[in-house]
Amino acid sequence: MSSPTADAMSELAPAPEPLFPPLALAIYIACVAGAGALANCALLAALLKRSRNGLFSIIIQLAVADFILLGTSIGPELWSYNIRTWIFGRNSCIAYRGLSIFATTASLYLTVTMALHTLSTANIEKKAMILKNKRSGGEEDEEMRSSRHSLVACSDTSTPPRTMNLDYSLADARVRVAPPCIFVWILAASLSIPEFALATTVRYEHDIIACTLTDNSHRINMHSMVALFTLFLPALIFTCAGALIICHLKSKKLSKIEGSDIIPALKLSICLILVYIMFCAPRSAFYVYNLYTISENNKIDLGYENDTNLFINLLLSAVYLGATLVRPLLCISVLPRLRVFFSFGFRSIDDV
Repeated sequence: MSSPTADAMSELAPAPEPLFPPLALAIYIACVAGAGALANCALLAALLKRSRNGLFSIIIQLAVADFILLGTSIGPELWSYNIRTWIFGRNSCIAYRGLSIFATTASLYLTVTMALHTLSTANIEKKAMILKNKRSGGEEDEEMRSSRHSLVACSDTSTPPRTMNLDYSLADARVRVAPPCIFVWILAASLSIPEFALATTVRYEHDIIACTLTDNSHRINMHSMVALFTLFLPALIFTCAGALIICHLKSKKLSKIEGSDIIPALKLSICLILVYIMFCAPRSAFYVYNLYTISENNKIDLGYENDTNLFINLLLSAVYLGATLVRPLLCISVLPRLRVFFSFGFRSIDDV
């Protein structure tokens, strides 16, 4: 049983000093998050009211995921790391934990979807170019001849019948993005549901409040599943997709396609993969490391008592915040139609 004097001394104990001056951190969050929000707003303004293909639809959804990150998770996360405790209340903790996993997973797998979509589109356009070259050179193989059928069209009895040749090898073969995008949002929601259900605030000694999960028995299982879907599996997919994209960019056949946006789309995909590797993957990797080392030792979730861990978490989260600014800027600068739009004002993208 503690004495009244000890209790009074603990109540009068000064709060731990922030890692960085709060004003400096607030300025950083306001500048980077504000610039990221403006860049994403500009990107959405350029795309929402204009014709958009599959790539543009994915970019719109990626901007929405960035807005969720900017509005609900990154700011409170940085602030709590800096002051070594959670001060935003239990309801905010639930929203932060759930929406952080939801938006992080969505932005990650939308980047995966974009890479796979551009690879599929590149393969289709490469095959179409090969068929076009064969057709222009008078070389028709058996497959092309079998795909061409004659149809007789008669408008009435007074006009002679007209024969039309339909070449099914030239049919529209655009890659659908709706099914994979729906799967991405369902996966993000599935991973975030346990966080919404189990997140709460826990008070530890020295008046430290942690935003953590209540069910300790299933915490390792939850963390293992999150680590699998947000670190290990994306690393494998990005490695394979990045190698294939580089091979396509070095292909001479693909570089001969005129009037196509496939080369800029491939460049954008590889740039977004690099952004994930440099800005996002270190935070995820260190997060997984903390989950397995700190939780197994029954320490405070995410290491609020360890200044070294807090400092690294703060820096990695600050870098992660920069990704929400870099992504829309890359989309605007790499894609020609968006670049021309922002260069000459509110001009119709369809006319470019």
